[in-house]
Amino acid sequence: MLRRDHRGARRGRLGLRGAFAIALSIVVAQVQADGPTEEEPRPVDLQESPDDPPASGPLPRDDVLARSAGGRVVEGTYESVQVNVDGNGINILGDAANEPSIAVDPSDPASMVIGWRQFDTIASNFRQAGVAFSTDGGSNWGGRSPLTPGVFRSDPVLVFDADGNVFYQSLAVPSGSIVLDVFESANGGLNWSDPVPSFGGDKNWMDIDRTGGIGRNNIYGIWQRFSGCCGLDTLTRSTDGGTSYETPVFVDLWPTFGTIAVGPDGEVYASGIRGVAGQEFDTFVVSRSDDAQDPFETPTFVGTVVPLGGSMAFGGTPNPGGLLGQANVAVDHSTGPTRGNVYLLASVDTFPPFSGPDPMDVHFARSSDGGQTWSVPVRVNDDPPGAGSWHWFGAMAVAPNGRIDAIWNDTRNSRETMTSQLFYAYSWDEGRTWSTNVAVSPPFDSLLGHPNQNKLGDYYQMVSDADGADVAYAATFNGEQDVWYVNVYPDCNENGTSDVVDIRRGPSPDCNNNNIPDECETVKSCTVAGAVPDGRLVEGKPLRVERSKPGSLELSWGASCLAGDGDFEIYVGELGVFDTYSPVTCSTGGFIRQQVPQPEGNAFYLVVPTNGTTEGSYGRDGSGAERPPAGPVAGCRPQELGVCPAR
Repeated sequence: MLRRDHRGARRGRLGLRGAFAIALSIVVAQVQADGPTEEEPRPVDLQESPDDPPASGPLPRDDVLARSAGGRVVEGTYESVQVNVDGNGINILGDAANEPSIAVDPSDPASMVIGWRQFDTIASNFRQAGVAFSTDGGSNWGGRSPLTPGVFRSDPVLVFDADGNVFYQSLAVPSGSIVLDVFESANGGLNWSDPVPSFGGDKNWMDIDRTGGIGRNNIYGIWQRFSGCCGLDTLTRSTDGGTSYETPVFVDLWPTFGTIAVGPDGEVYASGIRGVAGQEFDTFVVSRSDDAQDPFETPTFVGTVVPLGGSMAFGGTPNPGGLLGQANVAVDHSTGPTRGNVYLLASVDTFPPFSGPDPMDVHFARSSDGGQTWSVPVRVNDDPPGAGSWHWFGAMAVAPNGRIDAIWNDTRNSRETMTSQLFYAYSWDEGRTWSTNVAVSPPFDSLLGHPNQNKLGDYYQMVSDADGADVAYAATFNGEQDVWYVNVYPDCNENGTSDVVDIRRGPSPDCNNNNIPDECETVKSCTVAGAVPDGRLVEGKPLRVERSKPGSLELSWGASCLAGDGDFEIYVGELGVFDTYSPVTCSTGGFIRQQVPQPEGNAFYLVVPTNGTTEGSYGRDGSGAERPPAGPVAGCRPQELGVCPAR
């Protein structure tokens, strides 16, 4: 088999040189057209570098007395668990941890891995690649030893692939040059491979294609062009499961300080501020590639400016030496009408520099055409405008059912710039409207515990599932910087259980099928439905089943007890297994007689009246109790049961 070169084509050395010259001339022409390159503004100094040497002498981790109980803190119904603990689950006094990234195994959501910047002592800003894993859904964490101990590392990003392998992207600075290494674990973070070089630069991000297309398990890494290995080329790709990484390529508009995401059809999106004429903090962009998934094509990107209603910010009071959050791009992988939607969220300064009524807000924009055009930005935080609050470190993820989750640090309750709480909100309608914001952590002082540098990191991260989202964040509940895990979820009725679970299991009805329990809505856009005659409690002709012709049965029944019920559904189940049934038809067209295929075995039938978008009673069982509906997956419609008139 002929080995491909790093540019993705089968070429000899001469062909590669020619192709590189052509590609370079195109890139230079693009830069000259879009903005200056010779005298660009000096970039904000966020470059990672080993200012301090590794800590010497006795370290807190070696002092058995430098310990306190591993942290667990509660806010409302949400519990946060400390991640950076020793092997016994105990907090180490005098060290620091920040800038966490979380990965969750898509095939086993109880398996999680979190990486962070590990400082062995707050007396030195020398940092390493901290890591821990959980096998019980975040209740306990273990395996804290840093990767490659004694090596300066920063900017961790972790992602699982489609086969349950987790990858850890880590910045290093050997010989003064910034590069990225990628580690792999095949057992959920317990053991790790040696680092694999992947080119790279500062303010990096990574994502992996978990679709079933030709790009399945492709790994994509990106960084800012102002502090990187390869000049104007800022994205690398692995098409062999992380064994090697291809020579970097150009990404249109050079997205800077943002994330990268893979869409449901293998398309790749990169987000950030525009990096053409320096770090353009007031201009957000998203670049898309459709051919990056093809291992035989050189990735090409097309970028779009996204008006987000403000600027990315650096160095504000809550985080003096760092970003106040980066750009977050996410794509809807659901099977519904929102599939393929692209979303962008960031904490923004609406009147830079911090001169508006609110220093920072969380803004969101939506694209329903693959990133070509974008909606007007929406303000996610719901505190009154002009309250002077900081909403910083905004992060976002999209659940498999299309729900959008967002978290950020928020000072609204303290009215103090240094005292924040982690807040959460969600949207079921493509980000057009957002839930009431809720605090999911106690207050903490973001200025405590700095490890000889002046920041809490530059970002948080979250991963969503159908019921909620797993979040990794940094806070100072112990009087020092630590990394924490919390599971957040929609909980409009404040019962400590995800609304999704309440609806799925039945305690909370959702008659209009909008994913919000009916008890949380003052007005429901749905109506109730009744029951067909049963020969006992509901008057009229009960269901009758007759053989009409070979292979067919004829069902007939009386009208529903409620006049507004204009149609009927038919369900069938196995005789003797009376709690399981599936639809035969979800509409009889309003007729009270229906031909159905004769089943192979013994069967029973249920006829259920409907009223618009809702269905009524499934009848009563032998004890007289209301028979449960088929559920949100098997049922034709959500149930909103109306009471029949008394006999």
